[in-house]
Amino acid sequence: MGIQLMGILETAAIAVSGFLIKKYVFLEPDMEEKKQRVFYIFSAIVIGVIYLLLGKDTASLTAVLLIGLNIWLGRKSHRLWVLFLMIPFIGIINGLLGPLLLVPPYLLSLSVREELIYQFIIYAAIFLLLIVFYVKGKEWRSWFQGNMQSRSLRKSEKCLLWLIGIVMFFFSNELAVQKETGRLDAFTEGADYGNRLASFIGISSIAVFIMAVTIIVLVMQGNKRSFYHNQVTGMQSGIITMMAEIVENRDDNTGGHIRRTAGYVESIARELQKQGSYRDILTDGYINDIIVAAPLHDIGKIHISDAVLNKPGKLTQEEFEIMKTHTTAGQKLLEHAKEELGESGYLNTAVEMAAYHHEWWNGGGYPYGISGDEIPLCARIMAVADVFDALTSKRCYKDAMPLEKAYAIIREESGTHFDPVVAEAFLAADIRV
Repeated sequence: MGIQLMGILETAAIAVSGFLIKKYVFLEPDMEEKKQRVFYIFSAIVIGVIYLLLGKDTASLTAVLLIGLNIWLGRKSHRLWVLFLMIPFIGIINGLLGPLLLVPPYLLSLSVREELIYQFIIYAAIFLLLIVFYVKGKEWRSWFQGNMQSRSLRKSEKCLLWLIGIVMFFFSNELAVQKETGRLDAFTEGADYGNRLASFIGISSIAVFIMAVTIIVLVMQGNKRSFYHNQVTGMQSGIITMMAEIVENRDDNTGGHIRRTAGYVESIARELQKQGSYRDILTDGYINDIIVAAPLHDIGKIHISDAVLNKPGKLTQEEFEIMKTHTTAGQKLLEHAKEELGESGYLNTAVEMAAYHHEWWNGGGYPYGISGDEIPLCARIMAVADVFDALTSKRCYKDAMPLEKAYAIIREESGTHFDPVVAEAFLAADIRV
């Protein structure tokens, strides 16, 4: 009876711990809440029936397969990856439970009865912790659901979990073999090679177990740090947009300009990435930086007088020369911000956007008259977004231009004003005002 109960507890522990690891360590998304609950009930029934009909080992394997199915159903893409993910996943589940349940009894030379009692205590402790987590952890789970489910593991974290999973898979299997053959006595005097191997596997299993727990804790801490980093980044982005809007509000002609151009910049960058253009530059991090930095491209207008900035008619040559200084003024402001705040990806990008967004592909722009690839990519993207918004927006001195005519101008000036690749991506993105 005790052994039968132990089998039920072991199967339940594998199933429950597997679902928890899947969600909170591997960060695999759940299905919709109601569907997920139905899946949990379905899994419990299936595992129970398999246990009664085919025994503990088959039921445990079924639990792992159901976890894999749950991952597959929860994903919207890369579903085939689940097949590879299950390899380290099985190792981590077995590797966490195996050393904890099997090694200490042998190291302490416990009798069969004492070993059974020890394992009951471990299972009782595990399920007590799960009950506490369920009852007391509601607030934390809500926080996780709202803030962490969109996060995915970094490459380094995936590699660590994969490596640990494979190693634990090996040791947990060997541990089970050594237990079955009765050779896991680490302290038998005059032990032969088999016993020494068993000792090595037992002690190594403990080391791997500790490593796995440490990495899992670090991953979960990484989740928390990622959340707070995203919060801080969101606050910074909000402050940046607010600063840019304060500057923009001085200009009666350009209401909503910074938000629209930031949207156009994102659409162009995503299209370029989709097409595989500038692959060595357009990383996800770079695209995030240019989206955050885009609202600051006209920050230098803070130095332009209202008489020039809000003049209803065409600017004189002298006034236009003054207006052109908003590029270098913005560059200096943002470089000073870098000195005060330290190096930052989006600030570096903001400096380039502010300084060079009026440069032309053929060298006919300002303030420096540089051309082609000398112009940073972020500024080439902003140039298209900025001109398109100027063409399609109503100003006090002109009406908004029809979309098709604006598209025609972007197409005509491709290769002269604009980087042809960027202009083509803009047109392919089919941006609508």
